[in-house]
Amino acid sequence: MPNIFDAISKRENELDKPIQNPERAARWYMDLIKQLGLSTIRSQKIFKSEIGEFVNNIIVGEMYIFAYDPKTKDKLPYYDTVPLVIPFNKVPGGFYGINFHYLPPILRMRLLTQMMKLSDDKVMTETTKLRLRWSLLNNAARFPGIQACVKRYLYTQVDSRFMRLHPKDWKKSVMLPLDNFMKGTKQQVYNDTRSKM
Repeated sequence: MPNIFDAISKRENELDKPIQNPERAARWYMDLIKQLGLSTIRSQKIFKSEIGEFVNNIIVGEMYIFAYDPKTKDKLPYYDTVPLVIPFNKVPGGFYGINFHYLPPILRMRLLTQMMKLSDDKVMTETTKLRLRWSLLNNAARFPGIQACVKRYLYTQVDSRFMRLHPKDWKKSVMLPLDNFMKGTKQQVYNDTRSKM
């Protein structure tokens, strides 16, 4: 499967200047994804694409997508089997990360835009990372909706290699419909998230 970001990047490059407003940017990406026929892409196909590089280990402050089978899925009201995560804390046996799929698309873009201000680079490059720690992220006013996105992941439950996404593609990544929720609908997840804000 070819790199699905190529067509989106081509349209981005045709813009006079990047869209700064997160809500306008989110709507622009959503419209473009529909125009390009990417709104029905299956999440599992993403692992056959060339959008990122497969790695064996995660680094705090980078973005990854991977297959996951939660250990406590019987107790969860719903769960995402293809998380799109920026890890912020490694712990024994796993890590804590922010799974953007738990937010509706416009809130994803708003959260990512705020988080990108924590970048260690002014320009997003191959080596860009976010300087993350929970004491900084746990600010509901600055990072609305983040509490609903924080999940703990166990390495033993990861069912694929980690696909590391290039920082220049993070905005595209959060807008693609790659989530795969089980035991609940997307709308149910979004409604629960909004109720926690």
